[in-house]
Amino acid sequence: MARTKQGLPVSTQGIRRRMLVASLLPQSPTAAAVDDVVAIEREAVGEPVARRARSRRALHRLPEDIVVWEILVRLPARDILRCRALCRSWSRLASAPDFLLAHHRRQPSLPLAVLYGGTASSSTEAGHRVLGRGDGCMLHASCDGLLLLSMSNGCFSICNPATRQCASLPDLPTPGYIKIAALYLHRKSREYRVLYRKAAVYYILTVPVGSPSCIVVPSDSPGMKLCYLAPPVVFRNHLHWGPDWPHYDVGLLVFDTVVESFRSMRCPAGATGSSAHLRDMEGSIGFSWLDYLRSVVTIWVLEDYEREVWAFKYHVKFPFPAEILCRSSIAYTCHCVLSHEGDVLVYSICDCRIFHCDGDGKLLEEFRWEYNSQRLKIIGHKFKESLVEHELFLRRGAACVEQPSLFKRL
Repeated sequence: MARTKQGLPVSTQGIRRRMLVASLLPQSPTAAAVDDVVAIEREAVGEPVARRARSRRALHRLPEDIVVWEILVRLPARDILRCRALCRSWSRLASAPDFLLAHHRRQPSLPLAVLYGGTASSSTEAGHRVLGRGDGCMLHASCDGLLLLSMSNGCFSICNPATRQCASLPDLPTPGYIKIAALYLHRKSREYRVLYRKAAVYYILTVPVGSPSCIVVPSDSPGMKLCYLAPPVVFRNHLHWGPDWPHYDVGLLVFDTVVESFRSMRCPAGATGSSAHLRDMEGSIGFSWLDYLRSVVTIWVLEDYEREVWAFKYHVKFPFPAEILCRSSIAYTCHCVLSHEGDVLVYSICDCRIFHCDGDGKLLEEFRWEYNSQRLKIIGHKFKESLVEHELFLRRGAACVEQPSLFKRL
């Protein structure tokens, strides 16, 4: 039986934009055990000193490998920060670079949505976790737990919500004059770089401080002259963008982050739908398109990356009339593949509804909101919490940047 969630509670104090971290993936089998450990720690705070000491001694009797690689590594970033305050040994274990990297890799990659208008009084009850909020902030790119934002003062900043660190990007041109294509890690130099487009030219900028360098775009592919708007999918150190409607004949745009050059890639044969979407499918790339006239999403997986061979994977037929989606235009009917098992979100902005279906087309949940009070948009970016220390925040003066208002709800 599908669940329906209606009308998120609306606060009388309106706000322009809230960023949500939406998790519709099933809970991991180990999550219950981890929650029990966290509950023990939280309850211990309110216990008498003697009982708290006994609880700590019980936990300290566990082998260090079990504590670190079976318990701590599975906790959310906020709980890791709490664990660091328990004792010096846990602070040392939970701050080691190899642990922080392993912890980041285990975190779920959650889709980001923006809620315009009112505010929800309890995001956890609505199945979402609030990342933050702020007037005048706009998200342009995400990578390794870092967010590239344009601030209300007209400048760009790169932020880590998990650590609340923020650094300005003074050498990046003013928003409105450029289009951000991606934020990525250059593996050889271990530097984070921004790929952006100004007019018809692509540039690369090392963050937080650097000089832009121009990239020569091959003239033999017409698709590379188009402005790809969706966030890219990262696979094998390459960035991949799906084609924008109505330019499905130009294929995928691919950027090699190692040698920093562009090329094109073929789309699956028969991919002619009105709404295309790319996704990381656990070791491959998934390509999906929505036929909103027939309420169908078709999903392919890239079977052979070098030969650009796509294989059919899922044909998800939605269990509701096509008229629900047809009431909206192509631009206002979107979809998002949630997992490699074919779970799909399809939502109609005008109809104020989101449907969550599995790979067999079974309706799992339906979400609704009031059009006059709130507008919800799934923006395609993903957020994966990270406590990894980045040099860009450690440079002199970087930590002195004023934190954006969206951190106030963390």
